[in-house]
Amino acid sequence: MYRVLIADDDYEDRELLKLEITRALKGQDVEVRFYEAPSVARAMEILRAQPMDLLTLDIEFDKLNEGLDALPGIFDQYPMLNLIVVSGKLNKAEVTEQLFRFTKDNVLKSKRWVRHFDVLDKKDDKTGAIIDAFQFSLRRHDSAESLRELFAMAEGHLESGDVDKCLSVYRRIQDLTPGERESADNIKALEGQSFERALDYLRRGDTLAAALMLGYHVESRLKAYARRTLGRSIGGGLADCLKELEKSRRMSAFKRSIFLKLIRSRNRAVHSPSVISEEEFEAVRENLILLEAAF
Repeated sequence: MYRVLIADDDYEDRELLKLEITRALKGQDVEVRFYEAPSVARAMEILRAQPMDLLTLDIEFDKLNEGLDALPGIFDQYPMLNLIVVSGKLNKAEVTEQLFRFTKDNVLKSKRWVRHFDVLDKKDDKTGAIIDAFQFSLRRHDSAESLRELFAMAEGHLESGDVDKCLSVYRRIQDLTPGERESADNIKALEGQSFERALDYLRRGDTLAAALMLGYHVESRLKAYARRTLGRSIGGGLADCLKELEKSRRMSAFKRSIFLKLIRSRNRAVHSPSVISEEEFEAVRENLILLEAAF
């Protein structure tokens, strides 16, 4: 049984999606059971009552961004639910960027999603996304526990600073679930620790990957600076590093201001990737030189 929840306030659009899903999965030897929700509130009720294999979520209900606004809660509460987000009015690139903050707020940390995820226009051919989501569900049923264990293992390697082992684990995840986005993005970020490689991604037009790499690069350099200055590692985030540096009185007011500028650059890269430019990269380069200079 393959359970699909279609959340859309338009009856005809729900019927069309059912036809598209039925047609896409024809020949897959699976019984599809559809559930329908004309509102976000009803969709959440159904999700609480019954596990679903796939949720197709419209962006626009009575309010323009009602579906979009519901996504953080869905991501947190149902981390293994496959999602196809449907947008009929908003630009797909704009929707993807708004969703970026939900999936990357904790870049390379804490939150892990084991799901298929797509953003599509209502006019798009959805066959590929539907089949990908179905196949991901099959693999997930067989390997969900293994994937969770692998993500936890990768997290442990990253926290201990063993990037090579962390990359090896993420590649194993890719072998199990080819195209799984969280591990794929993290592989890009970890392999792109080089500042110049991140800049190259930006120049080739892959802004999201470039921003993720830049954010990770800045965070790594700031943590390394704190570790060298204090002579020990600091648990937690960059705010914790800054707090410990301030308590130690081993950082001048000038370097504190540079540290704060770099934190802001890191946050822009992670939360607002479209604003990242070559000028931002150059500012980061200059500020890192100033921070790490021996004076």
